[in-house]
Amino acid sequence: MRKDTDFKKLFTSSRLVTDGAMGTYYKEKYGGGSRLPELDNLSAPDKVKEVHREYIRAGADILRTNSFASNTETLAQVYGDLSRQELLGKVRENVQAACRIARDAAVEEAAGRSIYIAGDIGPIPEHGNGDDEAREQEITEEYRTIVSAHLDAGVKLIWFETFSDFRRILPVAEWIKSVSGDTFIMSSFSVNMYGYTNAGISAADLVVTAKEREVIDGIGFNCGVGPAHLAKILRRQDFGELIVFAAPNAGYADRVQNRNVYRDNIEYFGEAMEEIAGLGVNVIGGCCGTSPAYIRHLAGMPGGRKIPERPADRPEKRADQDISYNNKRLYSGEKVVIAELDPPHDGNDGKMMEAASVLKEAGVELITFSDSPMGRMRADSAMSAVKVAGRLQVETMPHIACRDKNVIGMGAQILGAYMNGIRNFLLVTGDPVPSGERDVVTSVYDFHSVSLMQYLARMNREHFAGDPVAYGGALNYGRKNIDAEIRRMEKKCQAGAAFFLTQPIYSDEDIERIRYIKSRIDTKIICGIMPLVSYRNALFMKNEITGIHVPDEILARYDKDMSREEAQQVGVDVAAEIAEKLKDVTDGYYFMVPFNRASMIAEILKKIRN
Repeated sequence: MRKDTDFKKLFTSSRLVTDGAMGTYYKEKYGGGSRLPELDNLSAPDKVKEVHREYIRAGADILRTNSFASNTETLAQVYGDLSRQELLGKVRENVQAACRIARDAAVEEAAGRSIYIAGDIGPIPEHGNGDDEAREQEITEEYRTIVSAHLDAGVKLIWFETFSDFRRILPVAEWIKSVSGDTFIMSSFSVNMYGYTNAGISAADLVVTAKEREVIDGIGFNCGVGPAHLAKILRRQDFGELIVFAAPNAGYADRVQNRNVYRDNIEYFGEAMEEIAGLGVNVIGGCCGTSPAYIRHLAGMPGGRKIPERPADRPEKRADQDISYNNKRLYSGEKVVIAELDPPHDGNDGKMMEAASVLKEAGVELITFSDSPMGRMRADSAMSAVKVAGRLQVETMPHIACRDKNVIGMGAQILGAYMNGIRNFLLVTGDPVPSGERDVVTSVYDFHSVSLMQYLARMNREHFAGDPVAYGGALNYGRKNIDAEIRRMEKKCQAGAAFFLTQPIYSDEDIERIRYIKSRIDTKIICGIMPLVSYRNALFMKNEITGIHVPDEILARYDKDMSREEAQQVGVDVAAEIAEKLKDVTDGYYFMVPFNRASMIAEILKKIRN
């Protein structure tokens, strides 16, 4: 393959055809159960090369290297006893073998034709909530290692395939352009029949992002969707000058004896792909279930390789990014008053309802409900918010934690809350499951707080445009690197966060930290206040809750021998004093109700207002 190929010119001069599925066809041809073909790049290269040769003989112009799953997660199946750096070395070796096999196949089968090699890169499997900076750096390093192996092998067409968003692609693409500016970058995404990825991102949003970012040369859609549905999705897009790739699955698989089995529907697939080609698509191919026979049909489609003009643009409706939220109180200049309740551990809502009633009578403007804090099960936060709002006619806001639900469950919960009048949400990553329960309780973390905000921003544009919701995030003011926390806040603001709630504040030092944060970022910060109800409670908060600083002088105001009433009064007095100190810093007060003692919040509010 020539290294100086102008892929932009190539893809606009005539329609090209890629190969079909490596994974499903490899298993069909050789068997091997769940073994991935990437594991054979070094141990059985001739088997891999024969599949490439079949696709070339079928008429493919572009071979995607057998490196989609060439990553540390996959290779650990074979080299699990190696260190991470040694595994990265194996990844590099595996990728370069994949490039060599594809190039040899092209040389052996080209017969005077030009065959182009694309470096195929799939998502690296990720685990956890995405907030671990060390792990983030590891993942970025691994993508760079994979790309470098392709570039060093002479591949100048990098093909990110079957992704669900641009989160990992964009920073790596920027790096690629900085080290190899003439490399062509294709980004391909897996969408369902409705045009959404597993991350809840619409095809329209992906196209807009690709058009806005100069480092992306082409966009594609592969996997997850059949050809007829993909045609409908493509027809709605405004691609502008982007190169467009379409490689749907053969159809939708049947589940037979724990295997996905695709029907033999070459004629149907071919007809649907003719419609897709007529939309001005530059590159066509196939994904899961497509064999060389499918590619032969694409290569021989009537009409030749001329690319027709794209139909008149009919983009999906996209609301302006600057959504006008309904949280008018927050932006009126007045200090808002929010109070948090924990939903009950059981089905008895009596204490919750009673506390909520006291809070409303005390003048609390918004009651918010935690989402199983500390990883301990409680009643659903959204349903609790719906019930209290309906019963007491007060504005409510559920916390939504990323820990417990996948994308479908999260979206369903938000839609259900919206249908019941909820227009405010606090979006948090969520406390981890307690270590002693991890054998029986599984964290999900399809989202972290920022990506969940991005998801809700899209829901505002696409589902709630006429009456959008307001949402905010948590502010960890006690983080050691406060500038790193500010950078994270900026990401949340970019994702649409309208406000931030903090942990309880007790010390003058932490008030100054809030002042510093306010000087660095223009956003609304509502400071947390939680009255301490006893000496034991104060001692616990001081010594066992990470990130919360209870000064010795506050602890000294309590006595072990105080009555409940005396200790509670100290808690009210201290909280009111803290509120007074925060007055010129905070945009409002966020009261956490200790042990459902809502009367304490009522007393604090009386002191503040007097």
